[in-house]
Amino acid sequence: MPLTEIDSLQNPRIKLLKGLMRKRRRDRLGLFLLEGEREVARGLEAGLEATQILLCPKFFKHGAKSEARHREHLNRGTPVAYLSKRVFRACSYRENPDGFLAVCKVFRTSLDDLPLSPNPLILIVESVEKPGNLGALLRTADATGVDAVILNDPVTDIFNPNVIRASAGVVFAVPSVVATPLETLQYLKAHQMAAVGTLPTAGTSLFQTSLTGPTAIILGSEKAGLSNFWLNGADVTTSIPMSGQADSLNVSSTAAVLLYEAVRQRTSL
Repeated sequence: MPLTEIDSLQNPRIKLLKGLMRKRRRDRLGLFLLEGEREVARGLEAGLEATQILLCPKFFKHGAKSEARHREHLNRGTPVAYLSKRVFRACSYRENPDGFLAVCKVFRTSLDDLPLSPNPLILIVESVEKPGNLGALLRTADATGVDAVILNDPVTDIFNPNVIRASAGVVFAVPSVVATPLETLQYLKAHQMAAVGTLPTAGTSLFQTSLTGPTAIILGSEKAGLSNFWLNGADVTTSIPMSGQADSLNVSSTAAVLLYEAVRQRTSL
């Protein structure tokens, strides 16, 4: 157990942590908050640079496994601070914190940095507003092995704590970049990738749409759907057949259906 711990909400470190819950502060400082035993471990494994680790052993949930990760952080060389339960809870954005927090440096990736496989599959997301949806999209992108996620005109950022939580910490395992729709379209053309726009209805049925070649699947925002730019710029539009009363799926559910259909088609070749 630590000999000392921070037990004041007025401590400068604590004020920094609480400030990083706001996008404006994250952008200004170039830092973001990563919470969760699994999330911190996955983020550091993915190459994130932590400036400090903050722990509350009284909240650890996985016994010897949590203690082992505790020791790993102590041996990493990153400054470690301990928080009281009261202070840790005040800094946490979870109902049931597990005692692991890290402050990490924001990173920026450009389109030119994206690693593409010989037959790439990319997910393009327009103006998604809800952090939970964006996190779920990134989690599905990781599960289906997409090459990259491109965010057009994002309303929320991938460093939002709730995006990280919804992604189960895999948000940093998927190459992600912010780019304008025009930059994205030029990138697709340069790499000879088919732009497949998604619609609630109309367009070609998903099951008649080929996703076997170099492909970019484009999802619109929760409220407005695809922008006119992508309605006009897509090579083809597709929709998921719906048999019930609902005329569309949640954007993250739509992504899961489309990406797994792409995986199915590609593995059937």
